[in-house]
Amino acid sequence: MVTRRGGSDLGCLGWLLTLAIMTYVVINVGAPYMRYYRFRDAVDQQVRYATFRKDDAIRQEIWAAADSLDLPEEAYHVTVERAPSSIRVFGSYDDSWKLLRYSRTVHFILNESGPL
Repeated sequence: MVTRRGGSDLGCLGWLLTLAIMTYVVINVGAPYMRYYRFRDAVDQQVRYATFRKDDAIRQEIWAAADSLDLPEEAYHVTVERAPSSIRVFGSYDDSWKLLRYSRTVHFILNESGPL
């Protein structure tokens, strides 16, 4: 006769609970970082195609990206500097995340440049 312990059932429940907690933490803490990387990618794309676009059009696209990513108001304040052979877009903003009772504000710096 085979006896069953039942310890594996609680072990599985423990792993599922650990996985659920880790997923919750990654989603809440990682969201501002993912928004920053997406915003930086959108700005980098504007820098790459800056040869064919005016500075106001570049700013409009960057503002649209910041709006679609629901970034703080500071993210809209970017500076576009154009030299004869290069372009630079820079700015900074603060974003925060909250995990139950713990919250933190993170400072993001945007500095993209490229040739014209």
